[in-house]
Amino acid sequence: MRYLISILLISSTLLAQSAYYRLGYGDLYPTSDPLSSSLGQGMVALYDSARATTNNAASLHDLDRVYYTVGLGSEYRSIDNNVSNNTRFEHISLVVPVGKKSGLSIGAVPVADFKTYYQSEVADGTLAESSSGGIWDYHLGFGYQVSDKMSLGLKLHVLNGFLRRASSIETGDASETYVLKGGISGRSLELGMISQFGNKVTLGLTADIPYAMPMMDGQDSLAGTDEFIEVSEELSAWPTTIRFGLVYKQSKRTNIIAGIGQQIFPSSGFDNAKIYALPAGWQTVPAATFQVALQRLPADRNSRSFVRRVGYQIGASAKNYYLVSDPETFTNEYALISGINFGLRNGKSIFDISGEIGSRAGEETLPSELYARMKFGIQVNDIWFKKAKRR
Repeated sequence: MRYLISILLISSTLLAQSAYYRLGYGDLYPTSDPLSSSLGQGMVALYDSARATTNNAASLHDLDRVYYTVGLGSEYRSIDNNVSNNTRFEHISLVVPVGKKSGLSIGAVPVADFKTYYQSEVADGTLAESSSGGIWDYHLGFGYQVSDKMSLGLKLHVLNGFLRRASSIETGDASETYVLKGGISGRSLELGMISQFGNKVTLGLTADIPYAMPMMDGQDSLAGTDEFIEVSEELSAWPTTIRFGLVYKQSKRTNIIAGIGQQIFPSSGFDNAKIYALPAGWQTVPAATFQVALQRLPADRNSRSFVRRVGYQIGASAKNYYLVSDPETFTNEYALISGINFGLRNGKSIFDISGEIGSRAGEETLPSELYARMKFGIQVNDIWFKKAKRR
């Protein structure tokens, strides 16, 4: 019985879906919620007393409210004049104060997407393959303010996901379909720090280190029969992620934010992979992200005037893909990003919208892509155990 189709053929019809989605672990997301998307890796250095952020657990202090956040995202990709769309639920979190100097966060974000469908010509026939599923990151964070200038954070990440891949081979009048499916689980630990220098500069740093590499356990079966074999594979190339951010307070309402992210992949992690195999000659490289943004805070979050309750961000980003076909050929992505946020007069809700338009330069054997992303989010807060006044 065939174990698995592990050779990925590049010459294929992708129906406007990103060819990169079926290489390695698919697309890995550096950020999810709208504010993070428009500010990039610099979010790890941001502290805002009007909202809760979970990008760096070290920001979870001086909270007197419970914060609930949810978000949706929609992505359009254009490849060879064909357009595809992927809309999904992307972010949910709950932040709870634990005393004056500490706080707790619980949340979930997607970190990998396996959704693809493509066809390839093989010897004497056609190979059609479709995949679904992905990996979600469920996290529990704790932050503590050590001093007025320093805070620390710790976050536990529980990775959980699912992959289903159906591969159909047609040769003449014969056809066979093999279905691979299974669950994925893993663990990582993230350390965070935010430090303030003077009244103008804030630095943030996080390091997310896997201590239990994600493992996929499942079955590879021949459709229409009872034949199957158990399969198990460690995602041994899962990355360690380091993020560094800087916030420069130019004025009371204006921040200049810059950030650098680095995903470090074990170089030999795909060598023996069968489920997450790479084409011949492909390998991992450190995936670097750089983003700079200008943030303008609202003039008055409780004003009667809607205009005075509006804030915005605008920026640009550059990054490279984590897989290459040649050590000297990087696949780069460039984007312009903007965002807007506005709150209700009662100060209990903030709406966020971000937009991103960019391009991914085509590697020699893969098409170039244009993409646009829109994200929508809302954060609601309320007083935490406020004691009622008696008359």
